[in-house]
Amino acid sequence: MTRIFLALAVSAWALGACVSVDVHDVTAGDVTLAGIQNAQRRDCPAARAQANPQRMEGASTGVEGVDLAFTPLASDPTRALRLRRLVIQPGGVIPWHAHDVNQGMAILVSGEMTEYRNDCLDPIIHRAGDIAREDAATQHGWRNLSGRAAVVLVSHVVARPAE
Repeated sequence: MTRIFLALAVSAWALGACVSVDVHDVTAGDVTLAGIQNAQRRDCPAARAQANPQRMEGASTGVEGVDLAFTPLASDPTRALRLRRLVIQPGGVIPWHAHDVNQGMAILVSGEMTEYRNDCLDPIIHRAGDIAREDAATQHGWRNLSGRAAVVLVSHVVARPAE
């Protein structure tokens, strides 16, 4: 258990200014750490699923993305797994996009984001610890409707960048 805690604390520390965790003084009120410890996939409720509902409109705004690391795929040297940190300010928008080429997943580290998906009638509200799968059929967009910045870690299989 101590190794898991230490690994989580080091990971949170690596997020830099976005998250602050003191390894020796973590309280039960640390929402970010609690979210990561209780991470789970959040999907559209089965009763609300639908193919291709209305798309979310809007241009990208209030989003800062930083590539953190790339790992080449042994099975395909032209592709890599990318880990990226996104910080989305209040009112920020990640515009509608598809994942037919680049599949992956996203975990909300802190804050709250609203996801609009092609396979769901209703927006899905994501909070710290929620994971969104982005398979080849996924088309979606995101909005930060909350009053504070949200931090999301995304991992995707992408074209391998030039070294």
